[in-house]
Amino acid sequence: MKSAFQPIVSASGALFGYEALLRIYGQDGLQLQTEPFFSTGFMPSSDRINLDRLARVIHLRNFARFVSDGALFLNMTPIAALDAGSQQYGYNSLLSRVKELGLSNDRIYFEILEHTCANDQLLVSSLQDMQDYGFRIAIDDYGVDASSESRVRKVNPDIIKVDRSLLTDYIDGKPEELQAVISLAHELNAKILTEGIESQNDFNTVRELGVDYMQGYYIGRPVLVSELPCLFEPI
Repeated sequence: MKSAFQPIVSASGALFGYEALLRIYGQDGLQLQTEPFFSTGFMPSSDRINLDRLARVIHLRNFARFVSDGALFLNMTPIAALDAGSQQYGYNSLLSRVKELGLSNDRIYFEILEHTCANDQLLVSSLQDMQDYGFRIAIDDYGVDASSESRVRKVNPDIIKVDRSLLTDYIDGKPEELQAVISLAHELNAKILTEGIESQNDFNTVRELGVDYMQGYYIGRPVLVSELPCLFEPI
C-alpha cells in the first residue's frame, strides 16, 4: 500500500493542498485495482474498516514526512466513519497521531465517499463529532451514486466536491445541477471544489462560476511520494 498525492488549487491557481490516494501493489510489484478492496462482499466489513484506517495512517505519515504543505484530504468510507463514531479509541488514536506528526487538525479534510449508508443519522452524528475535534469534512463525488442533498444539509460540510459529470453537463448546455449545488453550498456556507478539471477551458469555466477550489489532470495527476516535485508550480 502506497500513497499518491494529487494537488488541489484555489481559483487563483495557487496550491491549496493534496488529496491522498491509495495505490495497492501485489507481491509481484504490479499495481492492483483499488476499488475492489472497498467493495461490499470482497472482504468482511471489519477488514475493510482496518484497511481504511491503515491507508489513513500511511497517508498521514507520508504527508508529514514528504509534503506537509497545505491541506490534506483523506478518503473515508461511510462504514469506517460509522465505526469511528462508535469507538472513542479511534478518535484518541487519530488525535495523538496527528499531534505526533506535527499536523494541524483544521488542515485535515475527511472526504466522505458518496456511498449508500445503512444509517445516515449515525453517520451524521459521527461526522459532527469529528468536526467538534477540529477536523474538516468534505462530501466527495457529489452528483453521482448515492448523492443526497438531504445528507449534505445534515452533515453541513466544509467543502462539497462536485463530480466532473456536473461540469460536463454545464458545458453541454445543461447548467441546472451544477448551479443548484453551487447555490446549496452558498446557503450552507460551504466551499465548492470541482473535480475533473482536464483542460484550460474547464479551468476558465469553473473560475468564472466562482468555484473555490479545483482538482484534475490539468492541475496535476496523482503522483507517488517518491516522484513528487519539490515545489508545486502555480497554474
